[in-house]
Amino acid sequence: MCDQMQAGRVGCAGDPVAHTPFLDSLADEGARFTHMVTAHGQCVPSRASFITGLPPHECGVVVNYGFYDHQNRLNPARDRTVGQVFRDAGYRTAYFGKGHFGLPLDVLGFGEGLDSDNRSVEDDEAQQRGIGHVPRSLRRDYVAADDAVAWLQDYEPDAEGPLFFTFSTNLPHPPFFHEPKYQVDADTLELPLSYHEETFATKPAWQKEHAEGDHSAGDEAQARDELARYYSMIAMMDEHFGRVAEQFRRLGLWENTVVLFVADHGDMMGGHGISKKGTLPYEELYRVPCIIKQPVGQESKRPVIDDLVSSVQLAGSLCALAGIDTGTAFPHGDLCAALESDRHPDDEIVFFEHHAAYWGIHPFYGARTRDFKYVRYFGDADIGTEELYHLTADPHELTNVAGHSEHADTQRRLAQAADSWWQA
Repeated sequence: MCDQMQAGRVGCAGDPVAHTPFLDSLADEGARFTHMVTAHGQCVPSRASFITGLPPHECGVVVNYGFYDHQNRLNPARDRTVGQVFRDAGYRTAYFGKGHFGLPLDVLGFGEGLDSDNRSVEDDEAQQRGIGHVPRSLRRDYVAADDAVAWLQDYEPDAEGPLFFTFSTNLPHPPFFHEPKYQVDADTLELPLSYHEETFATKPAWQKEHAEGDHSAGDEAQARDELARYYSMIAMMDEHFGRVAEQFRRLGLWENTVVLFVADHGDMMGGHGISKKGTLPYEELYRVPCIIKQPVGQESKRPVIDDLVSSVQLAGSLCALAGIDTGTAFPHGDLCAALESDRHPDDEIVFFEHHAAYWGIHPFYGARTRDFKYVRYFGDADIGTEELYHLTADPHELTNVAGHSEHADTQRRLAQAADSWWQA
């Protein structure tokens, strides 16, 4: 898992700038999901959702800890985690890198490893490792990669049974920086269409305030420089993952290992004139990269899967692909049907939510189909506010068509579906 990566910023998705040789090779061996929708556009809730297979409002973690006094933690005694399920099935469970779960790894079912949130990297150690150029908050990724590789070098597959192993990076989460090994020429980069054409004329007022505030993408030079840094960090992230994967090859485990790569959420990265994230419903935040590689002989029927799928299905997918009975855990299903089918279903719909960000509380929930995205805000100040985007006609989500008579039936249908999901 990585943090804050947009779906399309990989070479295998056709991005000519992205330097992602490991992820590209993983996609060649497995299946790339083009429409993976994360349950939440913020770090802690999306990670809580991933590990429990539950939407954030079901597992009780709806915003980053501490925001507006929110302190609710996961309850693994009530909601089983993917780590617990694999541990109880006899797997050795290890986790290295960014956790951001708010609980110790062992409580979540991981018997070994190290949560980078609990590790400090001193300046002198960083300099000795050659990572003094990296902001303090991101040096842990480089050390976590070393730790993960070192642990795997001591692992003995024949003696120690099956392994459930997680490596998680903070990259490409801000603060953004240029990794010297992977420099990108900012002047050559194209900014999103919505950076230039967004007016917010049909949008909730706070979105424009956000775009003009602390999370503005800035002028074109600033926005391109941030994008160049983002690409540079993604390339370094890809290298970290490649180093870890190489150990599985060395151990002779790679061909028989299920591999999942996913991001917890995306980044606006100049879209709609905004940098980073917030209570916004846009594709830049909610569509995330996702690749699944199955063991040799069990490959997906499609190398590229365009089904609308949700991150709440990932924990169940890992268990199903490993042949583990999950009992009542992960009630929102898995992706096995998508992996086994040669076409997407006709009745696709996924749900998502957000609660609050640095700049305000504007809670919403929404529903997305192949053609439309619906959003209902339910905070005290925003009751009655809705958004509807015709994604096939308006893929950049520039015009909110909620209230337009020609889309009244669609709006009513998606509102009912979203309300039913939320109330259930």
